[in-house]
Amino acid sequence: MKFLIEKYILEKADELAFITIKNDADFHLDGYALPAGGLDVPIKNDVLVKGIKENTAQERLSAMSFADAMIYIIGIDSNFKNNEEYRKFIKAFEDKTDFDAKAYMGYMSRKYFEVGENTDALIYLKALITMDENDVEGLYHYAIVCQEIATKYQKDEEFEAMEKYLLDALEKLEKIIDIDEEFAYAYYQLGYHYYNQGQFIKAKLTWEKAMSLGIDKDQYAEIQDNIGKMDSKVQYEEGCNLLFGGKPREALEKLLPLEDEYQYWWNLLFMIGLCYKYLEELEDARGYFEKILILDPEQVDSIVELGLLDAAIGNITGAISHLERAAKLKEDPEIFCNLGMAYLSNGEVDDASYFIERAHEMNPEDEVTLACIQELNKYK
Repeated sequence: MKFLIEKYILEKADELAFITIKNDADFHLDGYALPAGGLDVPIKNDVLVKGIKENTAQERLSAMSFADAMIYIIGIDSNFKNNEEYRKFIKAFEDKTDFDAKAYMGYMSRKYFEVGENTDALIYLKALITMDENDVEGLYHYAIVCQEIATKYQKDEEFEAMEKYLLDALEKLEKIIDIDEEFAYAYYQLGYHYYNQGQFIKAKLTWEKAMSLGIDKDQYAEIQDNIGKMDSKVQYEEGCNLLFGGKPREALEKLLPLEDEYQYWWNLLFMIGLCYKYLEELEDARGYFEKILILDPEQVDSIVELGLLDAAIGNITGAISHLERAAKLKEDPEIFCNLGMAYLSNGEVDDASYFIERAHEMNPEDEVTLACIQELNKYK
């Protein structure tokens, strides 16, 4: 199983010491045989130090202490070189005693979570689902703890780490419903992930699935309220999907009714403008892109669209003016290509060369850029 958060917890391995054991007797565990060359066995530093202080080190280095530390390192580093051997030891320990590794990992995760030690809680859950990747309860609680830790990273403005924890949570929640399509609370949590990603239709369908499967009344009411509040966002997404599916007229039927209520939502105005552009109703399209620039004079995509509209009606001077403005605001190979081609259409080969070659330097494999290079070469 893959984990996106592993690099953020690897430093927890510093809390372990490793003891090389070459004699089976040191383990006090019948039924387990060490590898021929011995084994580096982990022990938690606090256990080792406590044993030394109490002058009972040998006594405290019990099979239980080793099993706990082995579980801990498996939870920290899924690729640790001795993990498979540690799993054999844990299995033998279960077979010879009343130890239940899954129950123990669940208990330790709850214990740490209750006192706010979320990383330790996560490590035990990560060990659990590493050893049994189909444990839906373990996967669910792992996702919940990931979300809790992501909140902390958000407060600390460490957004890369926040994103990794949220993506890891998302992956595990999606795995749960692959295993168990009736796990209602996985759908409940997934709805929030999809909502925060702007996938409003998917969020709505996911929450509706959670309600159909049965969740507690407070959460039922909560997501009912969420669905009610996101109707316009669902309608917006439906319109965008129609537009990108080649149905601009049908897209307008979804998007235009939203305009009165959301007249300052530039994304909505932009999509309406694109609809009119694809319908070749260019003046209507222009009006929407100009509205956006009243709201935000430096909205680059709208400036580019105005340049492309000018080019479409043969106003090359206007196209160059808009595209130059866009290029000053954002260094982008697509903008440079469009500007270069506008210069080329105006017979200004040197300026065309400058911008098209810059685009090629930035994105040498892009097919559109390569086509512009070929066109430019005809004029040299």
